[in-house]
Amino acid sequence: MNSKDLLEMEDFATSIATESGKVTLDYFCGDFQVETKEDASPVTIADRKTEEKLRELIQKEFPNHGILGEEFGESNPGSEFRWILDPIDGTKPFVAGVPQYTVLVALEHRDDGILGVIHNPPLGRTMVASKGNGCRLNGVRTQVSSTPRLEEASVLSSCYSNFQRNYPSQIEEILRRSQFAPGWGDAFGYMLVAEGKCDVMIDAGLKVWDAGPIKVCIEEAGGCFTDWKGKASIHVENGVAANPALHREVLQILGD
Repeated sequence: MNSKDLLEMEDFATSIATESGKVTLDYFCGDFQVETKEDASPVTIADRKTEEKLRELIQKEFPNHGILGEEFGESNPGSEFRWILDPIDGTKPFVAGVPQYTVLVALEHRDDGILGVIHNPPLGRTMVASKGNGCRLNGVRTQVSSTPRLEEASVLSSCYSNFQRNYPSQIEEILRRSQFAPGWGDAFGYMLVAEGKCDVMIDAGLKVWDAGPIKVCIEEAGGCFTDWKGKASIHVENGVAANPALHREVLQILGD
């Protein structure tokens, strides 16, 4: 698939993310039941209805493509192309009425994420990227920051308490050395890194539907996205996103 083909796929992926994002807005700040899944994460009718809409739109246009979604698993396994979906990334903020949740759509080819969309419905922010075509936020090209050292950097995370429980020495070092450590997490935080508004994003627990669109967005914005050992993949259990200099510095700390 060449760059022109990917741009056409970007249009489709952006359209289904924004169309499905309207479903989330039907429930956002409304009255709905919150259930707890086996992994202790929350899920709502909005998560399920949004993924159903995404699947409907993909299956209509690309019936032979595979789909892997957080709520309904995998269909058409073994397909050359697979769509990876997180209908609401940041269900906890969504439930709390905080407008930082996102709809995530990624296209995978042979285990590599080649296209990604991060759509934030409440604020009307849509980030899209594909291999060789750059990363754009609402049509404007983005670039990671040029901050050279952790002492000058802002460092984001989805859940600092998780780090403090499981990686106390590493997170203590990162927080001690960083200039600013706000808790703008989930894919919303990665958007901020890809547009250069914040410098580093770290996560201690990721699934492929979380990471699906992030790697290509960060890389096409000039940054690096890997796990804590430096593996560049969407199939990771933890993640670090930053410009190359900060990425190297943070990896050294996390590897201690």
